[in-house]
Amino acid sequence: MVPLVLERLGRPNTIAIVVCPLVALMEDQVREAKKLGVRAGQLGVDDEQQIIAGHFSLVFGSPEAWLLNSKWRRMLNTRIYQQNLVGIVVDEAHVTYKWGQAAKGDNPFRESFSKLGELRSIAKAGTPFLALTASADIQSRSRVTKILQMDNAIHIIASPNKTNIRLGICRVPRDRNNCLDWIVRCVADKGTTMQPVLIYCPTMQLVGKVFGYLKAELQSQAWVDGDPDRKAENLLIGMFHSKTLQKYKDRVLSSLRGEGNCRVVVATTALGMGLNFPNVSHIVMFGAPGDLETIVQQVGRAGRQGQQAHAILYDNRRYINVDKEVTQLLTVKNSCVRKYLYTHFEEEPTNVNPGHLCCTFCHTVCACSSGICTEPTPNYEQQLENKQVSLRSRTVNDKDRSAIADLLDEYRVKLMNSSPHLVTSFAACTGFSQELVDAVLSHCEHIFDLAYIMNNLPVFILEHAKEILIIIADVFGDFDLDVQSGLVDSFCEPDLYFRNYFDDDDLSDASRSQVSSESDY
Repeated sequence: MVPLVLERLGRPNTIAIVVCPLVALMEDQVREAKKLGVRAGQLGVDDEQQIIAGHFSLVFGSPEAWLLNSKWRRMLNTRIYQQNLVGIVVDEAHVTYKWGQAAKGDNPFRESFSKLGELRSIAKAGTPFLALTASADIQSRSRVTKILQMDNAIHIIASPNKTNIRLGICRVPRDRNNCLDWIVRCVADKGTTMQPVLIYCPTMQLVGKVFGYLKAELQSQAWVDGDPDRKAENLLIGMFHSKTLQKYKDRVLSSLRGEGNCRVVVATTALGMGLNFPNVSHIVMFGAPGDLETIVQQVGRAGRQGQQAHAILYDNRRYINVDKEVTQLLTVKNSCVRKYLYTHFEEEPTNVNPGHLCCTFCHTVCACSSGICTEPTPNYEQQLENKQVSLRSRTVNDKDRSAIADLLDEYRVKLMNSSPHLVTSFAACTGFSQELVDAVLSHCEHIFDLAYIMNNLPVFILEHAKEILIIIADVFGDFDLDVQSGLVDSFCEPDLYFRNYFDDDDLSDASRSQVSSESDY
């Protein structure tokens, strides 16, 4: 680190400030810096007077803290920082455009990222800038340097293509989760001795569904030694997203650092940016991430110590704001997945030999042993039974669709009137999204029972599924209505906030607040 180097060169008391996107990332980096003997502090966490007095060699903060908090802006103009500041580091620099900018007509997620160039006018003139990222593609690097006003920047590029990670793509049925059964077997067989597995999902709702599926399949084996008390600290699976209670976020992070029992984590992208989890053996992308940069980020969290690791993308056609490059990746046939992915990040990406350690395609053409490959297909990639079922269907005209849309809107209004009025989206208040309405209109030719609704539509509350079935029956009247089918007993609603997961002494906390007030950052 720069402060340590400069100290050995005879320049003590130097300071570098670091702009970080996530609280968890700052906490992790402060912890690691202290292990190296570097005095590191965090804005809003460590003693303000010590930070202002220049006690810390590394000072971490969010872009909002550095740009929008007048106290820290003034601090950069003080004599101590004018004399001792040796550099400004922007970590995870790809978020300067991903979060700081937005398409025309939309609002940026965190606009301060696109304004970090202002730090040049606050800090002493000529302060060096360093932008760090592991996933900005070739075209996006110029966007970073432009936003940060890094004229004539020197580019130091290392390939993100980690050859110790085998890449897989496997198409799976949208309505089935049994592609994850190899994880269930691994947890049941190995318990706390298994290496960590991260399962990434594009939405919180899908995180809840996957978590519920794993928990239902494992039953008592979801806890260490079948813990009869069902203590959360003994649960072998966990969730991590922006609204997970902080105590459970902490348990997940501790486990991934080797200090807890959680071995499988189902998460959104809220988990992991820049965090160092050394022993992750498998990354599972359950549904396509939105862009190639996110895929590279998630893949890179496996095999951090150089050990053989695996990353598998299950294409279940759950496309949430997926860009065209990802769509093209999912249709790659008869060519190396690795080369297609990393050609966006380096000029001449290479595949891995032997081919069975490279990717799905290269495994099929591998000839590592006397002209043939004896390495079996990984268990996570073995073809799943996918019986074709002939669907019932009906003819639907525009009048029918209009009637369905009107009845769905009436139901949504009813839900809103009976829900707390929050300053948030309609879907967040009611759990009944516009995406669900559109899906019902798209699938109404085939809706005859609850099973089809739950397996093919983005519905996560059983009562909503029943109401949809009632509406379809009212409009068409061509089937016997049954909203009390056996599906009621088998359906496991998404466990978004760890309901029925709290320890007894946590119940009062859970009843006070089901969601954490902490945001993704």
